[in-house]
Amino acid sequence: MSYESTNELPAGTSVKRLKEVVELLGYNSVRDGFKIPERVGSYFWHESTEYKSWTGVELDIYYDEGALKLHTRTRISRSYWDLTHQNKTIKMVRDIFGGTFVTDAGNNRYFRPEHPPPSPLSSGCYLARWSFHNALMKAEWYLSCRKLEGDLARDAPGPFFFFDEMNPRLLSNNLLVPFIVAVWEEYYRATFTAVLRYADKREVVLRKARLSHAQLEQIATEKQIERAIAECFSFQRPSVIGENFKMIDTGLDLVGAMRKPYRRRKVNLSDSIESLIESRNAFVHAGDMEMSLFDKELQTIMSDIVVAVDRSYEAIGSHFGFTTIHDY
Repeated sequence: MSYESTNELPAGTSVKRLKEVVELLGYNSVRDGFKIPERVGSYFWHESTEYKSWTGVELDIYYDEGALKLHTRTRISRSYWDLTHQNKTIKMVRDIFGGTFVTDAGNNRYFRPEHPPPSPLSSGCYLARWSFHNALMKAEWYLSCRKLEGDLARDAPGPFFFFDEMNPRLLSNNLLVPFIVAVWEEYYRATFTAVLRYADKREVVLRKARLSHAQLEQIATEKQIERAIAECFSFQRPSVIGENFKMIDTGLDLVGAMRKPYRRRKVNLSDSIESLIESRNAFVHAGDMEMSLFDKELQTIMSDIVVAVDRSYEAIGSHFGFTTIHDY
């Protein structure tokens, strides 16, 4: 689903001038790979400052039965600022060139944001969670599309141990673990970046960060300083993640959120994921496979990290007083 609009420009409108206005609005020319005969321009707007854009605004300029038109589109998961910039584009084109416009809201009607804008911290934490959601979806799709054939590709322990050592399903599942852990780690690094950016006290983190010369050069040109600092710390083990966030704010107890009871298990989520990291390291560094990692166990791992991430997200939202967002 999406939010779409079309401005129809008066006859004789200059395409060159229209493109200049579009670029002044902050759009960048893009190529989407589609060859559309009547299209004369394709653009995209995205504002990363203060985590404003979530999906951005797509814009096309084209001719339709001889009439020059400008089309904009935001996705259903757009941010407040994406939608307001879409409105701004529609209005400015109308004010400068005249003509008419139609949106999904009706003829000559602008869009109305459903909610007020979230705080930059709320937006940054949401984007980190959204990226995690999208990345983990790739692993889920991989499992749903994967087809393993042959007698050795069992989804249960074989009659002999050496059969399991040759089981391609176990190797495939073990290969997926480093990707899952990388997605997990990136979520916490991106969230740490957002929390650090808007933290009141950052001195402890700044003192412990060891920025390399290359990172300092990147900061001087384009890299966000909070992101560079976040890259100085590890975000794999829950215990280490908890310590990192406590450097920013001692009241942030993410490990405590992970240790809360879950499905009457004897081993809490934090300890389960610590074991997962141990297995990941043994596989990556020594090639030691986890011989019990069949499909059901792998699905449990993915479910566990989703719950742990959601608990962390909720704990951060509760601590800083913003409402978490789970619609993607």
